[in-house]
Amino acid sequence: MTATADALRDLHTLHQRAKALRDRLTSGPKTLAARTAALAARTADLEKVRKALQDAQLGVKKSEHSMQAAQAKIDDLKVKLNLVKKNDEYKAIQNQIAHDKTAMGKHEDDVLNGFEVVEARKAELAAAEAEVGKFAEEVAALKKTLDDQAVSQKAQLAELEAAIVSAEDHIPADQREQYRRTVRQLGADALAPVEGGACLGCYTAVTPQMLNELINRDGLTFCKSCGRLLYLAEGEGDPVAKPKPKARSRAKG
Repeated sequence: MTATADALRDLHTLHQRAKALRDRLTSGPKTLAARTAALAARTADLEKVRKALQDAQLGVKKSEHSMQAAQAKIDDLKVKLNLVKKNDEYKAIQNQIAHDKTAMGKHEDDVLNGFEVVEARKAELAAAEAEVGKFAEEVAALKKTLDDQAVSQKAQLAELEAAIVSAEDHIPADQREQYRRTVRQLGADALAPVEGGACLGCYTAVTPQMLNELINRDGLTFCKSCGRLLYLAEGEGDPVAKPKPKARSRAKG
């Protein structure tokens, strides 16, 4: 069977469509993997925010315990103050009480500031949880969409691959192995049209002999520069219509 330009053009189109489907089947999981990694990173950041809230809450509890301990110490000193009889001891205890009240005031400030930090961390955590939750839903929706599309795309690819096998019947048996080697090497770019006297795969001019081979369809013609299987682009190699001779006007007698 002779491989006509139309047959090779159709075969090239089938290869390109199959490649486009393979690319989509490959790019989909890559996109999903990138989104999943991004979700994992956001989840890790969320855990940091949650840990910051826990640390802030723990800090408040520590400040509260310190404040309670300072208050208990002051209460004990007040009891001792009522029992001492020496003036110097009395003054020493009073000084200690004043010192402990100052420390307790600092603990109280720490508690108040800690509550503010806790509230800020809670707000930050709520916003982060909402954002991560929304992103997780988007990733899940993307996965479902890609899974649904993959079923249809795989079915289409199987049809295209069967059509390619059928279209390859146009390749002469003695040149089929060379064609297959080119396909293994270049994939969907294994074929290229010739337009304006040049291979559109590498934009190298073809020889007049090669152009004649393409026009006369004497077997397959491969580009001497890039190795692609060549075929004439639409409209290339069509016979040029010769202009009709103009009718001679008769001289008036």
